[in-house]
Amino acid sequence: MLSRRAAAIVIGDEILSGKIRDSNGPFLVETFRAAGIRVGRILTVSDDVAEIAWAVACCRGRFAPIVTSGGIGPTHDDLTVEGVARALGKSVVIHPELESRLRGHYGDSMPEEALRMARVPEGAELLVTSESWFPVIAIEEIFLLPGIPRLFEMHLEAIARRYRGAPFHLRCVYLSVGETTIASILDRIAHDHPAVSLGSYPRMGDGEYRVRLTLEAQAVEPVERALGDLLGRLAPEWVVRVE
Repeated sequence: MLSRRAAAIVIGDEILSGKIRDSNGPFLVETFRAAGIRVGRILTVSDDVAEIAWAVACCRGRFAPIVTSGGIGPTHDDLTVEGVARALGKSVVIHPELESRLRGHYGDSMPEEALRMARVPEGAELLVTSESWFPVIAIEEIFLLPGIPRLFEMHLEAIARRYRGAPFHLRCVYLSVGETTIASILDRIAHDHPAVSLGSYPRMGDGEYRVRLTLEAQAVEPVERALGDLLGRLAPEWVVRVE
């Protein structure tokens, strides 16, 4: 049985307009994979309260943790807190500890607009990390992270530690034949080994192989059983190599 899966919601008009290329989504996948956390969904939405609320509602109850990227700063288009609150049916309130941290960071020169960053969905908690003075806002396994890549990456490490799972075990089989030749074999392997994630990735053009097959699970035994079954069904001359 596959483990529960995480989701990411990347928020920002700048991503959807192509002004900025998102790096937080790929970083999350790599970081969570290294921590044994399976990612099941990544959504990208605009700076719009209704869109953010819709994305949270789509993920809530099906994925955990849910990590949002962007939209928690002090400007007019930072609307993630409102969107998450709407999805949860919560009010937006000022978090006293977060306000205190902001005032401590900015001192007497703190602009009034910075107080927007103390807003949280009612009932939210703060995940304080050693990586940054600004904590992660967390509510019902939803974690609100800044969109700035360096800050996102620092905070994400703390979430990965909290949800760390068993490491992934991966085996690869490289074949000299195309997918149509092996489709029925793959159907049988997928049916007989539901605990293993089976992937098929064709390669275009000339090269050492035409298809790379991957077998993956968070345990060694089911992968090795599926691999043995697969190799037993493939013609030996099709197999370029096994890793």
